[in-house]
Amino acid sequence: MPPECSDGDMHCTVNILETCIGGKFGTLTVCDEYCDPVSGCVLDLPNADSYIWIANTGEGTLSKVNTRNGREVARYLTCAYGDNRCDPSRTSVNLHGDVVVSNRGCGNCVVQIPASSVTKFAASRMDCVDRDGNGIIDTSTGPSDIKAWGEDECMLWSIELPFEAGFGDDPHGARATAWDGRDDEDTGLGGSVWVGTCDMYAQPNPVYVYKLNGDTGTVEERVQVESASCAYGGAMDNDNGFWFLCLTTETITRVDVESLEYATRPTSCGYGITVDSHGRVWTGGFDFSALEQSCIARYDPRTGEERTAIVSWDPITISTRPWLRGIAVGTALSAGFVWAAETSGKLYQIDAETLDVNLAYEMTGVHETIGVAVDFLGYVWMVDMLGDCAYCYDPVTQRRVQVRVGSFPYTYSDMTGVQLRNTVLVH
Repeated sequence: MPPECSDGDMHCTVNILETCIGGKFGTLTVCDEYCDPVSGCVLDLPNADSYIWIANTGEGTLSKVNTRNGREVARYLTCAYGDNRCDPSRTSVNLHGDVVVSNRGCGNCVVQIPASSVTKFAASRMDCVDRDGNGIIDTSTGPSDIKAWGEDECMLWSIELPFEAGFGDDPHGARATAWDGRDDEDTGLGGSVWVGTCDMYAQPNPVYVYKLNGDTGTVEERVQVESASCAYGGAMDNDNGFWFLCLTTETITRVDVESLEYATRPTSCGYGITVDSHGRVWTGGFDFSALEQSCIARYDPRTGEERTAIVSWDPITISTRPWLRGIAVGTALSAGFVWAAETSGKLYQIDAETLDVNLAYEMTGVHETIGVAVDFLGYVWMVDMLGDCAYCYDPVTQRRVQVRVGSFPYTYSDMTGVQLRNTVLVH
């Protein structure tokens, strides 16, 4: 509860951006669950706590941040090395709230190049496993409490991707990562994780897309995609399709998760990727045909139409070329818009229908904003790699809250699970 509201008559668990007017909270109703500053009382989603999971590539850890109070409630090692050789970068959250994090493997390491791997963590202690039988779930309680590899009992499994002969010594790092939304929402059991590889340094090797068992991590299927060389970002649609973006070939590819057939088409713009509840594929990044502009592209598979919006910048006044990285579809407070983070610290708001672009927020100072995500209330989160932090932005009040995380956070995927939920369940 904010101190300026300590004498107010609002009695509920208040999120970090709740407004306070005259000693009372902006909403007038006493809530049983928690309060939204615009919508009022909001019930908890069953078995889906609101967390954002941010990969800290500089130290090989994963930060678990409660989006309702802005506190980092746990930090985990993502692979056995326990340092930047793990190189974690993508996270994906299933309908139950559990997460997988993909470790790229350090392509720049001279010795001991680790294999690329994927690791799963439970969101709720009820789903963690008391492996040592001491009657206690031994797990991280915050950023200063990082358990040794294998000792955190909320880590459910970790697997290394199979070796592919065409890659030689390169770890062919896992990049595009997405749950398919087929897990049981109440128990978290079932479902699959789809992971695409990237080999940007030894082209023209193909992309390998793996289907991992969501309960065990076992590789169940492998698809070899010849028309791409780097599955950079990934997202599920509402019709059994796993989409990924390839930077080097300037394409987007859809893999049917049932037939395993795939189709590839060009895209005008790319870096980050997401899918909305209508099945439209959104990409944000830089315009492949022009160096002095960033862009957003929306592709509708039903009509075959692609529309783009340009975000220009002035090369005379800006020495380092900025571009869009992460992209996410809004919900609740941010509904009706798509949100894109620019490397320079800007957050753009794009009308989901007209594609009109508005600069929503611009941070001062030196930043390198990587990813963007939306939580269940509709607040927009940005990951700042140079600042070792994340920012939570209120699209109604334009307020911003900073949350410290680990070293060099580098994530631009469905860090909260909201994109999957809105795509799979809301359509």
